[in-house]
Amino acid sequence: MTPGPGGPGPHPSEALAEAVVAALAACGVRDVVYCPGSRSAPMAYALDRAVRAGVLRARVRLDERGAAFLAVGISRAGALPGSDEGGSAPAADPSRGGSMRQAAGMRPVAVVTTSGGAVAELHAGVAEAAHSGVPLIVVSADRPVEMRGVGASQTTDQPGLLTPHVRGVWDIPAGTAPDGRLTALVARAVATACGLPAGAPGPVHVNIGFRDPLVPRVAVPPAPAGDGAATRAPGASAPVRVTRVARAEPRPWRWEDAVDPDLRTVLVAGDGADPEAGHWALAAGIPLLAEPTSGATTSGAWTAHQQTLLSGPLGPGVQQVVVTGRPTLSRPVGALLARGDIRIVVQSGDLPWTDVAGQAELVVPALGAATARHRDARWTEEWARSAESVTRALLPLTEPADDAAPTLVSAARAVWNAGTGTLLLGASNTVRAVDLVASGRGRADVVSNRGLAGIDGTIATALGLAWGSGGPVRAVMGDLTFLHDASSLMLSASDTEPDAQIVVLDDQGGGIFAGLEHGDPALAGAFETFFGTAQASSIVGIARAHGARATTARTIGQLRARLARPVRGREVVHVPIPRDPELLARVRLACRAGH
Repeated sequence: MTPGPGGPGPHPSEALAEAVVAALAACGVRDVVYCPGSRSAPMAYALDRAVRAGVLRARVRLDERGAAFLAVGISRAGALPGSDEGGSAPAADPSRGGSMRQAAGMRPVAVVTTSGGAVAELHAGVAEAAHSGVPLIVVSADRPVEMRGVGASQTTDQPGLLTPHVRGVWDIPAGTAPDGRLTALVARAVATACGLPAGAPGPVHVNIGFRDPLVPRVAVPPAPAGDGAATRAPGASAPVRVTRVARAEPRPWRWEDAVDPDLRTVLVAGDGADPEAGHWALAAGIPLLAEPTSGATTSGAWTAHQQTLLSGPLGPGVQQVVVTGRPTLSRPVGALLARGDIRIVVQSGDLPWTDVAGQAELVVPALGAATARHRDARWTEEWARSAESVTRALLPLTEPADDAAPTLVSAARAVWNAGTGTLLLGASNTVRAVDLVASGRGRADVVSNRGLAGIDGTIATALGLAWGSGGPVRAVMGDLTFLHDASSLMLSASDTEPDAQIVVLDDQGGGIFAGLEHGDPALAGAFETFFGTAQASSIVGIARAHGARATTARTIGQLRARLARPVRGREVVHVPIPRDPELLARVRLACRAGH
């Protein structure tokens, strides 16, 4: 290396950024999402060197909110079936301490921003990560302490800005020595994000002060030919060692010590359910009521149409419920868990556990499988027969002829049946419709941001899943969800093209409200302005403006045809559907006829 003006070696901000990036990599962080800025420039140069050295993989995004959700998607990709390190992502080096991962398999991912409002823009994604248990490491650049609280530009109180949604906050002063103590601090932050050694995984915040100068003394060489992933650039950080942190594994309770085998029991599996939930239900011989994102629908015990069956004659017969994960999709499940006449057992290794109505009798951190099937075998058979009857009764609505116009439920059934790639379900009507009609072959590759169940960052999450897994992703969402995050379709010139198909079910606004009490005709005067909120925007035009392919599917046959094609690059499929508040009533009528 040839030193630049001002003396030999890196200046303090350069050395500090290099040490932080090296420590992140040593802790097993393989992906970083970076948002451009001036105060964060030392981190940019350090990341550039790490990427050239093949240590990290970096994505650059303009919008911090989208960047946070992109990081959420990359992290979630680690929990997908068969996931590795994301295709071209650098592998973990055991000599550097190995990879810290929390039990659910999600990867720790860092998102780096400059100072000021950029940090506040992250908050929606950080809150989602907090409630979904996603190990997100926020690294925010900040002014040095002497520039805080004196009216300096782009300066605010950054430490604590993301409270209460982070598991920990570390404020690193400008000029901190890049030694083993700094490495240990970063390692502690990553371990906390991963829920190690004990605790709930989630986001953390590392705030770093940087003083001028913000450019390196040593000039960054031009990019080598190709992607340069295997090239170690001059000045790249030397390998460092970090403390390895092991998980404290809870001792499973015996099934028979927690669950009464003499009671008529159902197992309810929500988002983030224990991976053993399907095995528990099979071993006990009980119905498994699993939401699409639970990962449990592939079990032979899965009993489809939980919303319908709980609203029918079988629902009142439930005497005991075992709950795992966070069931959030349907009012029938919520009503079941609020009943005071049944016994409820909750399995949860984290805080807070799911017990909205305060009815749980027992909460256990882990469960073992039953040693024998529950005594009332006819109970499970009745649920299975009823589920099959409901599936048959729904066929005219969910699987119409190819020339029929798509509806919410027929489109939901079509995307559930299209088995290529990961399926990301948007919040609001989309995930609930899939939960209502899904049956047949289950899927373990379904994802949804159910932490806060908001529409924020759905497209960004889809791209994160695609880049993080190295495989195709199909994301299905409403028109407002698409428009809310349309800017995430943008790619930097240096980005690789992700394989992501975005299916937009366009009912011209907030269709979910039409099926709630707000859709009452007596309230029609305020509905369209304050709830319907249809937008005068072209979904196809917006997609094409961002460089994505875009088409419109006006029949269910056209939609099925597009879903059958391989997912290649960014594609938006616009599916106009009617806003039909009576549709769910017709579904319920058909279901009652099927009992």
